Amino acid sequence: MNGKQAKQAGKWKMKAALTLAVAAALTLLAAACGEKTSPTNAGGAGAAPGPAATATAKMPDIIRVGVLPGEEEGKLSRGNKKFVEDLGAAIGIKTELFVGDDYNAVIEAMRTKKIDIASFGPFSYIIAAERSGAVPFAVKAVSKEAAFYHSLIVVPADSKAQTLADLKGKTFLFADPASTSGHLFPRAMFINKLGIKNEEVESFFSNVSFSGGHDKSILAIAKKTAEGAGVCDTCIQKVIDAGLVKQSDFRILATSDPIPSSPYTYRKDLPAELVEKIKAFMFDYHTKNPEFFSGGTQRFFPVEDKDFQVVKDTAKALNMTPEQLLK
Repeated sequence: MNGKQAKQAGKWKMKAALTLAVAAALTLLAAACGEKTSPTNAGGAGAAPGPAATATAKMPDIIRVGVLPGEEEGKLSRGNKKFVEDLGAAIGIKTELFVGDDYNAVIEAMRTKKIDIASFGPFSYIIAAERSGAVPFAVKAVSKEAAFYHSLIVVPADSKAQTLADLKGKTFLFADPASTSGHLFPRAMFINKLGIKNEEVESFFSNVSFSGGHDKSILAIAKKTAEGAGVCDTCIQKVIDAGLVKQSDFRILATSDPIPSSPYTYRKDLPAELVEKIKAFMFDYHTKNPEFFSGGTQRFFPVEDKDFQVVKDTAKALNMTPEQLLK
């Protein structure tokens, strides 16, 4: 861990403590309001547009697709670039790939209408729905029933740690404050399995930092520059497939309960006609480019807001609101 990372972690910890009371109040207010995020009818090609689609909106001259950190480097970027090119050819509109510096950058890009479609993690989607009008409509999976993944607590392969308790006093990496499997669920695992309080998580370790992405976290574990990290299982597999780390570089100490898969979303004020064209392209994309889906074993399946209730419940239980994380 370098001094800058430690300073960042300390700053975040102070900020979280100061905003805890406000966060709790905001959470209660959201619950009282029923969290009325309007999902689209994500029934696939030919389905009626969801209530968020705008029937009279003007067709854009260009469609920009946003991706999260760690999805753009080296071999990891090729699939996204091909996907965006194919989307443009299918809908007859110029397309561009937008890569955010962090999760919040992608959320803000959608809020300011710099991007139209984005892939979000489950918790960053919840923030994007609230702040940026993001509407979920598709996930990559083998089947709708299998559209989930897990958060893992990992250590270097030769670490002496055998349980989460053995990480006490060690250095630890979360991926990003708004990451579901790289922050929210790893934090919940330490709280639930060790019986510590949310505000005690940072002091459990000797140092806590945010790496900036799952790929960066697993690379740090492989290089032994961190003693533990919270990452997603599918993210690790992508980094292994890209040849950046090996399975033998790390060990898994703990695995979370299933987490709903990361959704693709569109900005709610896009024209309804365009939304239907995007859906038609994506729900048939496995027949056009099976390599985009881990060798053709997956495809896009419809998803909607209610599918992410478990993430909302976990965030609420920890008082991890957007205001606490991203101010």
